[in-house]
Amino acid sequence: MKQVLLIGIGGVYNYGCEAIVRGTVEILKRINPQIKIAYASYNFEDDKRRLKDCDVKIIPRSHAKRWSLANIIRKCLSYVGIYYSLPFDKTDWISDFDTVFSIGGDMYTLSPQNKYDTALPTFLHRCQAKGLKYILWGASVGKFEKNPKALRFFSRHLPKIDLIVAREYNTIEYLHSLGVDGNSILAPDPAFFVKNPAYPVSSHTGTVVGINLSPLSALYKYGNLKLAVQRQSEALIRLMDAMQCRLMLIPHVLSPNANDNDLSYMKLIYGEMPEKYQSKIRIVESDPGFVGIKDFIRQCDFVVAARMHCAINAITMSVPTLLLSYSEKAKGMAEHVYGTKEAVIGLTEFENTTVVVNKLKNWNFTSRLEEIQKYDFAKILN
Repeated sequence: MKQVLLIGIGGVYNYGCEAIVRGTVEILKRINPQIKIAYASYNFEDDKRRLKDCDVKIIPRSHAKRWSLANIIRKCLSYVGIYYSLPFDKTDWISDFDTVFSIGGDMYTLSPQNKYDTALPTFLHRCQAKGLKYILWGASVGKFEKNPKALRFFSRHLPKIDLIVAREYNTIEYLHSLGVDGNSILAPDPAFFVKNPAYPVSSHTGTVVGINLSPLSALYKYGNLKLAVQRQSEALIRLMDAMQCRLMLIPHVLSPNANDNDLSYMKLIYGEMPEKYQSKIRIVESDPGFVGIKDFIRQCDFVVAARMHCAINAITMSVPTLLLSYSEKAKGMAEHVYGTKEAVIGLTEFENTTVVVNKLKNWNFTSRLEEIQKYDFAKILN
């Protein structure tokens, strides 16, 4: 690998996507300091600002036009039962690259509505046809059984990928159940390899619990955000009473789409709570990015996180982290880090205050962080 293209994410306003880019650059530069890395961005100016200190070339991209001739023909054919996939990019600009990394941890999973998108896999397969190595990187995959068409598509597509680097055990087990095992391997999420800044030792009185809740996860489990806001605000009130703690609300995605914006969602939750509880809650509103949010995470005694990369961020700061599961990936990550699935609870189980408090007050899970960060990616990428 000498010229690598990173592609697939919507933008690094999602701190997890920022972590994937930063961590991947760190990993690849360790293997080969001369390697050239480019990231194709839909949000060029914003991503350029957020990644200004990262050794990656950012390439501007534009969204495919909804009313392009190809899209119109594809839509018309769908009405008579003929379906075909369009890649979300042309491939006439990739000749300088020898390897393409599909980045974005959830690109190969179903949406909350059990839909799937073949645009990225189709584009990457065309890159592969032009001679590039195709690596599915730091990913969770599936499950697809709720959509038979998705299951058929990915069952055919996944075995053709040159290398699938899965970030947690459940994905590996699922891939093996599909017969995809010759090209898949378990390796740590790139976010584990983003360097932590040097901070003074955090000191405070009382207990502070960091909370990350997301509208995306809420849509998966509750179906609508109004119900989720009500239930989760009530759960936080009970948690504060039981733990006699203060809360820090930690957003990890600041998407322009309200249904994927942690900050706006947690503000709704905060707004539902009585004033006496609001006075004991701090909301991080400054948009500091993946690295900057670490300064807030370190001030917490525990973190409870729905976003996978918020959980990883807290784990790398050595903060005990309870993962909220809305899909299989959280269970796999908890097992990968703590050696047990006991460090994860279902998203709706978060409403069971007794369970949450028992896990936090009796926390006895040992992180494998040091071992994880010693992983040698050269053995799978060279």
